[in-house]
Amino acid sequence: MINIAICDNDRFIVAYAEDLLIDLGLSLNQKFEIVAFFSGEEFCDGLRNSDKVFDIVLMDIEMGDMNGVDVGKILRENSKYDQTFLIYISSYNNYYKDIINLNVHNFISKPFNIIDFNLKLSKVIEKAVKQQKLKQYPDYSFKKNGSDIYVPVKSIIYVESELRRIHIHLPECIYTFYGNLNTEEKKLPSDLFCRIHRSYLICFAHITQITAQSVIIAKKSLNISMKYREAVKNAYNHYRSNLV
Repeated sequence: MINIAICDNDRFIVAYAEDLLIDLGLSLNQKFEIVAFFSGEEFCDGLRNSDKVFDIVLMDIEMGDMNGVDVGKILRENSKYDQTFLIYISSYNNYYKDIINLNVHNFISKPFNIIDFNLKLSKVIEKAVKQQKLKQYPDYSFKKNGSDIYVPVKSIIYVESELRRIHIHLPECIYTFYGNLNTEEKKLPSDLFCRIHRSYLICFAHITQITAQSVIIAKKSLNISMKYREAVKNAYNHYRSNLV
């Protein structure tokens, strides 16, 4: 289930966007829960008074006293919405400077072009589904200095083996402990992680570029050994085919 919020003071636009999303969900075989808000204030009240976390937010910019830029800032101030896909919908194009720091995923012009709407939403829905799948994995654990450490599987970029040490590369830090890469590989989901080299185990979700010889992950290029190339290709194709 993908949770989607639409915030626009034009009730016709909201109803039209809901209809387009319902049709798109049917074509993609995806289920949506859509919640409508008709002002920035109403949307912010919804954030404060509900535990629901929206996967996608379609936000108008011009809405009266509290515009979409102000609401977007409030949304991003709440850490649980860090991964929410924020898409602005507007007939104005002079707000790009105001929204550039709000991690905006896309911009849809009004009146809607159905082809453009479906193309942009299809891509973001694919990413939202992928994000939800990552959340379903249990935490990965290891021992360090006698203590059990737990980290979300989705946060692991890659695992590196160096001599008898294991380095767990996360966005914010690197954990190092004594271990064996074969042992750690068995603890990670095989549909998300793949061995590319005797020293590297990578997470498909963090790949930004891949060729037969290497992957770009976390702005670092890692070689794919000849021994693993066919297996990596097949595993990555399987991963991509199962995103939606």
